[in-house]
Amino acid sequence: MNYDALTNLQARLAKEPQKNYPVYSRIHLLNSFNQSFRARCFVKREDELGFGISGSKFRKYRTLLPYLQERRYREVVIIGGLFSNHVLAITQLLLESGIKPTLFLKGSSPSEAQGNFLYLQMLVPKSSIHWIAKAEWTNVERHASNYAAEQIDTLVLPEGCTFFPAFLGALTLPLDIIKNESECGFTFDHLFIESGTGWSAAALLLAFAYLEKMTFCHLLLLAGEKENFLQQLQMLHASFELWLGIKCPFPERFTCENSAIATSFGSTNTAIFEFLIEMARAEGFFLDPIYSGKLFYHAKTKIEDEQMSGNLLLIHSGGGLTLAGFQKFLAKLVV
Repeated sequence: MNYDALTNLQARLAKEPQKNYPVYSRIHLLNSFNQSFRARCFVKREDELGFGISGSKFRKYRTLLPYLQERRYREVVIIGGLFSNHVLAITQLLLESGIKPTLFLKGSSPSEAQGNFLYLQMLVPKSSIHWIAKAEWTNVERHASNYAAEQIDTLVLPEGCTFFPAFLGALTLPLDIIKNESECGFTFDHLFIESGTGWSAAALLLAFAYLEKMTFCHLLLLAGEKENFLQQLQMLHASFELWLGIKCPFPERFTCENSAIATSFGSTNTAIFEFLIEMARAEGFFLDPIYSGKLFYHAKTKIEDEQMSGNLLLIHSGGGLTLAGFQKFLAKLVV
C-alpha cells in the first residue's frame, strides 16, 4: 500500500467540515462462516454506528450536514420510498440541525402505518409529505424541483443521497478498514459489500485504487445494472481526481455480482427470512432482508462454493430497523 497516498488522503479529508457522527466500527470473526481452515471470515460492524440511523449512512451525512448548514438551507427536499432507511435517517438529522425536511415519497399513503413509515410519521406531519404515483416516479425530480423553486433557500437532495458532499464522508469507510487492519496486524484479501445507490461502494473502490491497496472487492449489486454502476464510478472518479487535485488510477480489483436470493430489488422470500433468523442465532446480530441479509447469504454461498481462502471481510451496513416492517413474516418462522 502507498503510505504517502494514505497520509495525503487523510490530510485532504481532514480539511473538509465534518460532524462528529460515529466514524469507527470494530471487526470480529464470523463463527458460522469459519467452517474450514482455508478462510478466516470477519464482519465489520457498521450496524453498531447507529440503529435508528442505519449504520454506515452516518458516514455520508458526516460531510453532507455541514455542507447544508454552511449554505444556510432552510429546507431540504428528500426523495425516496416510504420505507427507505435513508429517508428516515436524513429526516432525523435535518430536524436536529434546524432544517425543515419535506418528503417526496413513491406511491400512495398506505392504509396501515408500519416499519419506517410509522417512524416517519412521528417525525413529520402529513403536510410535509408529497406522494408521487409509481407511474410518475421517473419525473419525481422535476416535481421536487418545481416545489423547491417556489420556496426560499430550499435544496432538492437526489434520491439515495447521490450528492458529492456525501461521497466525501463515505471515504471514511476505507480509512477505517485500514485502521482495523493496523490494529489486527493483518490485511484483508477479499472484501464483500452491497451496492444500493453505489456511492459507498464507489468511495471504497476509488480510495483503495488511489492507495494501491490489493484487497479484492466483491460488490453485490442490489439496485441497478453493472453498466449503471460503472458509469457512476467513472463520474465519481473524475470528481475524486478534481477534489484531490491529482490523477488517480481507476479501480480494477473488483467484480460486480448479483444476488443469489430474492434477486429483484426490494423483494423477499421465506428463504431470506430463515437465513436472517439463522444468522441472528449463530452470530448475535440482526441483518435486514433488503440489503445486509442478501449480502451475507451471497458471500457465504460464494465462499463455500469457490472454497475461497485468506482473510475475508464482510461489511455489515446496518438496516436492522427495517425488520420492524416484516414482523408478521418473522413471527411465522420463529420457533
